[in-house]
Amino acid sequence: MLMYKDLPKYQIDMRRIVTYLVVFIISLSCAAQKIKMMKTNDRFDYEYYKKKIGKDKIDNQVYKESDSTLVQILISHDENSVYMIKPMSFVMYIRNYYKHNNRLKREGCFFLYSSVRVGTWREYDDKGNLIKVIDEDAKFKHLAMRPKDVLMWMQRQGWINLSTGEGQQTTFSNTTFDIYFIPRNKHKNKENTHAKWFIKKSETYGTEDVVLDAETRELIHHGKTFSIE
Repeated sequence: MLMYKDLPKYQIDMRRIVTYLVVFIISLSCAAQKIKMMKTNDRFDYEYYKKKIGKDKIDNQVYKESDSTLVQILISHDENSVYMIKPMSFVMYIRNYYKHNNRLKREGCFFLYSSVRVGTWREYDDKGNLIKVIDEDAKFKHLAMRPKDVLMWMQRQGWINLSTGEGQQTTFSNTTFDIYFIPRNKHKNKENTHAKWFIKKSETYGTEDVVLDAETRELIHHGKTFSIE
C-alpha cells in the first residue's frame, strides 16, 4: 500500500497544509500573547514608548519594533492603550492600562481588519489581579464558517496570502478591508436569522461588498458599491 509519506512532495494535498497553517496562525498568534499567571505586573511604560517614538508626544503615534511588529499608542482620559500587529498574525493584539497607576487592565486579540474579538480575553483589577477570562471563540463554536474559514475564503479570492503574509493588516487606519460579524438573532419575537460575515474591500471605484452565511457557508451577496464624487 502506498503511504502518505511515500508520495512525492508535489503530490501532497496543499489545501490540507494551508488549512493547518491557518489554524496555527489563528491559535498561536494570540496565544503567544497570553499571560498564564493569575496576577500581572505589566505596566504602561511611558519612557519606553517615548524612546521608541523619539518624542514626548506619544498619543496616536505608530512605530515598528525590531521584529517588525507594528505598534500604535493611544492616550485617553481614562486609559492608555497599546495596539500591536505581528507579522503573519492576521490579528491585532491590544492592551488597555489603568490611567491612575498604569497597570494592565485588559488584553486580547481582534480579528484582522475588524473589531471582532477572538481568542482569550483577560481583565485585571487595578492591583493586577486577574478577575475575568472570556473565551471569545465560543461564539464561533457551532458555526460552519469561523475566522480561519473567512481567511481561507479571502485567500481563494486572491485578496490575501496566508503563506507569505500578503494582505495582512499593515496600518491602523484607512485599511483595505472592513470585516464585521453578526451573530445569530435568537430573539423570540424576531425572525431567526443566521450568523453572518460582512466583508468590505476598498477599491478605487468604491467598495466590493460580500455577505457570507456563517452557518451554511453560502455566499449571500457579492456586489460593488460605486462612489460618486
